[in-house]
Amino acid sequence: MQIDYLPNVHSSAVFARGETKVLSVITIGKVSEKQLVDSIFNRSYKHFIHHYNFPGFAVNEIASYRAVSRREIGHGELVEKTFDFLIPAPASFPYTVRAVSEVLSSDGSSSQASICATSLSLMTAGVPLIRPAAGIALGLFEGQIYNDINGLEDKLGEMDFKIAGTEKGICSIQLDVKNQGISQELIRSSLAKARQARIYLLDEMKKHIYRPRPHLPTQVIKCLQLPVPKEKIGLIIGPRGKTINQLTEETGSTIEVQADGCVLIYHQEEDQLEKTCQAIKKIIRNG
Repeated sequence: MQIDYLPNVHSSAVFARGETKVLSVITIGKVSEKQLVDSIFNRSYKHFIHHYNFPGFAVNEIASYRAVSRREIGHGELVEKTFDFLIPAPASFPYTVRAVSEVLSSDGSSSQASICATSLSLMTAGVPLIRPAAGIALGLFEGQIYNDINGLEDKLGEMDFKIAGTEKGICSIQLDVKNQGISQELIRSSLAKARQARIYLLDEMKKHIYRPRPHLPTQVIKCLQLPVPKEKIGLIIGPRGKTINQLTEETGSTIEVQADGCVLIYHQEEDQLEKTCQAIKKIIRNG
């Protein structure tokens, strides 16, 4: 494992296990940069986005890259679901986070390696994860459960059981079977073995970074939250947005007004954040 692998990104980490190696890169943006999910069932937004890339060279193949495959989409979603309840809500962490897992080589579960790499890079970026996560894949061959299966064991075996979570519990699972099904006893044994492996991985990860860093990297835009009474929001915006546009022009800050009345101020420099905050407070007092 290695953190701070790339020099000029918000955060990065490499996780290697056997022949499988994954580079995770983090980018942190404003809340307004959330992703719209407009499906036929509902309309929602994502503040944590994970993308998984598996190029041909990861398995020694020469292949043109045309579009994201179904496999890449599925693996990306699996990692994303793992962190759904580990990353704080925008109310307490007013940022949008994008993680990209680049599979550099693969001979085993690269999706679970992506979970480990993403966990390392999120903590390196100062994202206040509730708990770090790790994942492991288990296989089944002639009734015997195997930990951390490689590509050949996955192909010849009867099961591919991906289990990811924290030291407290499971966050995501994915199970593929090639036989007629597995018993409840096998599932119990798999969960127990996966927990042992997960605890081992988490202990190894803690040797590199024990908890999320207390501050965001210098390259990341900073945010200051200012609660404002709803009846005062109009004073900040002004007629046809005149006041808020003038504030933005004078301070160089980005000002976003939330539905609950909370005002989010973004700027690269902390002193400019404070200057913008004082200007807004003055407008409210004089109003």
